Amino acid sequence: MMEFHLGRPFPAASLVDESRYDFFHNIHKALRLGHCRMLAALGAHDFTDCDRTMELLADLKAMLALARLHLDAENHVILPALGEHRPSFSARTFSDHKEHEQAFAELESLIRSVEVATERRRNRAGHTLYRHYALFAAADIQHMNEEETELLTQLHQAFSDAELKDLEARMMAAIDSQSFSAYLKLMMPALNRPEMVDLLSQLKAEMPDHGFGDVARKCLVPVLGEEGFAEVMAEVERRMGEPTSRSPRLTTHSFLRRSGDGETAPHLF
Repeated sequence: MMEFHLGRPFPAASLVDESRYDFFHNIHKALRLGHCRMLAALGAHDFTDCDRTMELLADLKAMLALARLHLDAENHVILPALGEHRPSFSARTFSDHKEHEQAFAELESLIRSVEVATERRRNRAGHTLYRHYALFAAADIQHMNEEETELLTQLHQAFSDAELKDLEARMMAAIDSQSFSAYLKLMMPALNRPEMVDLLSQLKAEMPDHGFGDVARKCLVPVLGEEGFAEVMAEVERRMGEPTSRSPRLTTHSFLRRSGDGETAPHLF
């Protein structure tokens, strides 16, 4: 299992130039929320209930799949590009990610242990999974903080904002439409109102109206209710009507393309 170095000094957030492009902000907010929700669900769960246990394990697998997809995108795009400018720092981050990959394998093994356990042993197997997931979540949250400070500072020194947006577009190239929707559903309740409006404004600018409306409703109504949804969509319409709409700085899921049949798909994470 990944090590959680509680005594390790936390990087100073003040080192980061917050005026620069940041493609970690939104996705890391989403993953933090996902970890907190999942940890609470695992801790409160009665693993002797077989049907509900299988449903919870399916949710856990989906959460881990999103976390792994984000890690893979960094490994295949961000770190190789950074390695051309900061090879030692890129290698160190690769090493950290290897620990993540080992943790994913260990958690998958623990999930299988719960799935095959007898009713009498399932509660013990579930509690073991809960404790190990707690350690993984703690280590991953600390790792995300390091990426938002140390790694982002290195990226700002090595690349312009335009180059960082190009790297983000390349990361988007690996994400399928189902995972894209899952990210958005997890991301929306993690964002504050201005961040929501920024992200939705960009999506509206890049998606056909019917596709945007469906996505926005599915992601926002469960979070805000009908009244809150209407208020946010009105803010988006006002934003889109501004003569010079400001570009969202913190958007992670941008660079959509239109497919040949008129539907929208990611320009590939």
